[in-house]
Amino acid sequence: MAIQLTRRDILARIQGILAEVTDNEALQVTEGTTANDVPDWDSINHVKLLIGLETDLGFRFETAEVTGLHNVGELIDLVEKKLS
Repeated sequence: MAIQLTRRDILARIQGILAEVTDNEALQVTEGTTANDVPDWDSINHVKLLIGLETDLGFRFETAEVTGLHNVGELIDLVEKKLS
């Protein structure tokens, strides 16, 4: 059975994981947020974000799927696809 989450739910999960891995509990992200917009969102924390989402939502990303993502909205699109 697929997990039913809204875009807002997914955004909240991304924000929570990213806030944890960057040690910035005040972090606010939108669908337009990019790694360049967030201090400490480096390649290591990007991998931690993806692993956190995989663990939280019970699926695995393929490298080809996450290569070339430009912003949080595109990550949400990918999560929605993985959950469907």
